[in-house]
Amino acid sequence: MKIIVVGAGEVGTWLARALSARDFEVTVIDRDRSALEQVDEIADVLTLAGDVTSRAVLRRAGVVEADATLVMTGSDDANVVAGALAASLGAQRVVVRVDDPAFYDTEAGVELGVIGIHAALCVSRLVSEELLRMIRAVDALYVGLFAANSLEVALVRPGEHGPFLGQPASSLPLGADVWVAGVVRDLALRPSADINALEEDDDVLLAGSPLAIDRSIRALRGDRSKSRVVIIGGGDVGFQLARILLRTGRQVDVIDIDAQRCAFVAARLEGATVIHADGTRIEALRDEAVERADFFIAVTARDEVNLMASLLAVDLGVPRTFALTHRPGYTDVYNHLGIHGTAGPHEQIQRLVQWMLPSAGAVCREQLPGCAHELIDVQLPRAFPSGLSVADLALPAEVMLVCISRAGEPFRPEATLAVQGGDHLIIAS
Repeated sequence: MKIIVVGAGEVGTWLARALSARDFEVTVIDRDRSALEQVDEIADVLTLAGDVTSRAVLRRAGVVEADATLVMTGSDDANVVAGALAASLGAQRVVVRVDDPAFYDTEAGVELGVIGIHAALCVSRLVSEELLRMIRAVDALYVGLFAANSLEVALVRPGEHGPFLGQPASSLPLGADVWVAGVVRDLALRPSADINALEEDDDVLLAGSPLAIDRSIRALRGDRSKSRVVIIGGGDVGFQLARILLRTGRQVDVIDIDAQRCAFVAARLEGATVIHADGTRIEALRDEAVERADFFIAVTARDEVNLMASLLAVDLGVPRTFALTHRPGYTDVYNHLGIHGTAGPHEQIQRLVQWMLPSAGAVCREQLPGCAHELIDVQLPRAFPSGLSVADLALPAEVMLVCISRAGEPFRPEATLAVQGGDHLIIAS
C-alpha cells in the first residue's frame, strides 16, 4: 500500500514511522528539509521537500497513485488547502487534521466528505472521546469505540441490584440508539434472543451511540448517582469534555488559570462550575474539595502541568485520575505513578487513520473479557456483490454480527438491512 504523509511534524513523523513499520510504501512531504532528515533517520520512507499547498509538489509526490494521502501539518489552513488540492487532483482517499472545532458542522471528532476530502479529524474531540470512553469503562467490563467513534460497544454486568433482572435480554427498555447484541453466560457469548431472563452474573453486550451507551450502562446497573468530574484546563479538550459530560447528567467543575478562558467557558457551558485557579497548587485543589470528586482529568496544553495536577489528585485520594499527554509513549510511566489512564493526539489519529485506510479483511480486533470471543472490524471489499442483505450473509453459528458501519454511520444489523461493498462489519467471533 502506498501512503503519502503531508507534514513532517510530530504527528506526521509518528504516522510515517508507524506505517513504514507495517511495510507500507510511505512518502513524506514538507518544506523543512531538516525535519525531513529527522524522519528519514527513524523510518524507512521517501522524502520530498516542497510547498505542501503546491499542486506540482503533490503531483510529484504521487498523490493520484497513492492509496491514501494523510495531511497532518500543524496549520489548519495548510491542511485544508493541501487536502482539497489532493482531492481535486484525483487522490483516492484524503484524510486531513483540522484542530479548530469551529470548522465542523457536527460535534463528532470525524467529519466525512468535506469539500471532497474523505475525512477531517478534530484532535481535541478525538482525545475527548477517548477520555470519555475511559470514564464509562470504570462501570463496565469492556468499552470500545468503532466506526470512526460513532459506535460504542460495551460489556456490562448488571449485578444483584440491576433493575432489569428476570427480563428477556432482547427487549430491555434501553432506548432507540442502543441494542443488546448478545449476553455472556457461563463463559459463552449467546444471542440475546436465547436469554429469556437476565441473571445477575450475566454480562450484557451493548452496541449503540456513545451517549446512549453511557445511559444504558448506568441503567443496567441501577446507578442513579450523579458523579462529579473535575477538569483541569478549559481549552479545546476541556471544553469538549465538559460539554459532553454535562449532557450525561454529571456534575462538572472546570478549573483554569486563565481568567479570560474561564469567562469564555462559563458563558457557553450552562450548568458547569468554572473556577479561576492554578490546578497545580494543592491549596487550590483543597479549596475546591477535589478529594470528593469521582473523576479528575487534567487536559491542559502542557504535559508537565497535567502530570503534576494528576499526581496531586492521586495524593488527595481521588478514585480515578486521567491525563492528556501530548507526547506519545508515556502511558506506562503515568500508570506506574498511579494515574489510571492517558489519551494523546498521536495514538488517536493513528487509530482513526488505520480504520480509514482502504482494506479488505480485518481492520482491528479486540478481546472480549469473560469469553472466548473477540470483536473484529471487517471491511467488505468494494467489489462485494450487490443486492445482498444481512440475512444472506449466512454467518457461522458461532459468529455474531454486532453492527454494520457505512461511511462512519452505525446501523443495527436487522435481517433485511442491505449490505454494500466497503461496509465495515463489527462481528463477535
